[in-house]
Amino acid sequence: MVFGSLLAPTVSSYSLHNVTSLRKTLFQTNEYDVISRPMMDQSIPTIVHVSLLIYVIYDVDEVMQTLKVSASLRLSWRDEHLVWNPSDYDGIQTGVYPQNSVWKPDVSLKNSVDDFKTLGDQTLNVIVTSDGIVTWEPYQIFTSRCNFDITYFPFDRQACKMIFVTWGYMASEIRIWGPDTGPAAHLEDILHNPEWDLVGVRIQNLTEPRPMMIFDVHLKRKPRYVVHNIILPLIVLITLNDCVFLLPERSGEKTGYAVTVFLSFMVFATIVQATLPANSENVCYLSVFVTLQIVESAVITIVSICLVRIEGRRDSVPEWLSSLITCSTCMKCIKSVQRSSNITKGDGDRFPEQGKCDKTKVESVYKDECQYNGDGIGKERVEAEILDWGKVSLRLNWFFFALFVVFNISSICIFMTMLYGNTGGQLP
Repeated sequence: MVFGSLLAPTVSSYSLHNVTSLRKTLFQTNEYDVISRPMMDQSIPTIVHVSLLIYVIYDVDEVMQTLKVSASLRLSWRDEHLVWNPSDYDGIQTGVYPQNSVWKPDVSLKNSVDDFKTLGDQTLNVIVTSDGIVTWEPYQIFTSRCNFDITYFPFDRQACKMIFVTWGYMASEIRIWGPDTGPAAHLEDILHNPEWDLVGVRIQNLTEPRPMMIFDVHLKRKPRYVVHNIILPLIVLITLNDCVFLLPERSGEKTGYAVTVFLSFMVFATIVQATLPANSENVCYLSVFVTLQIVESAVITIVSICLVRIEGRRDSVPEWLSSLITCSTCMKCIKSVQRSSNITKGDGDRFPEQGKCDKTKVESVYKDECQYNGDGIGKERVEAEILDWGKVSLRLNWFFFALFVVFNISSICIFMTMLYGNTGGQLP
């Protein structure tokens, strides 16, 4: 029994009388001053250690350029007027007192969007240890002004500053530092946000023009929503835009189809601009891409109108245009091909009219097609195709279809490469 009682832990206990006596001694007997800095030597600055605890990211508004979070600021400093000997009060190590009963640094969020006021509430308390260490943890919903870089939207990373400053004190009176131990930002209790991931927080303390602590909150956007609802439909619309050239002119729907797609791009541009801030310092690649597609759609509409006009012409096709269309669409050019190297001299004597294609005997509506049999001897003469404006329009439709398909595939690849270039790396 005796041995067991020796091993039992010693529990210090104190009465309400001890607590009341300590409070009266600290604040009444010692005549505590809540206005003056808690330093015996007023020439020594008060060191305030600060850390940030983020609980919820309520909103990241790109248009208004604001960050709204629920957080608390943990501040600690040494108050030389709040020191006592625990043995004099039955072992009391800590005391809890209303925040208005002790001196506090007047800390405010400098870049606040809402009302500008000092942190804290009358219902909050401070914790004081026997060696004079005061810990104060005011909490509230902070709304800070941010400068967003929308260049890589929706694969962007943002760094929003929360600047806490002490008004009424200079650097010679107060110094704001990071915590003695542990991280400067505690993110263990943060709740999930469906649009943003909190990558990390960096700190920076300044002494000029007045003491302040800057928390850089680094955020990474979750792009799935924008990809599914803007980028993928935009790519589908680009594909439909190219299909304008697959419609025949005589259907009567070609121009109307092109105009409809053009208006759809205008709607997409409105949607993208509504989600972005009015910012002239940096330009969103997605906005530039949509603008490029609007210009391309306008060009396609104009080309479609011209093709409809071309198809309706009834006069003859100029010879130079006929030759150009024929060559550019990989048809056989109206010219003679000499194959004398594949024909023996004897064969040339036996078939003088077939041994080679004489280009001096080619009419404008015929072409010499030297087809060779097993002996390599030219065989027959084939009539060339005569082009009218309908066939010219058909060839031009296929040409522009291929041209714009290649252009759009290239532009999409370049656009996605530029956006994904921002996804790697660590904090921005």
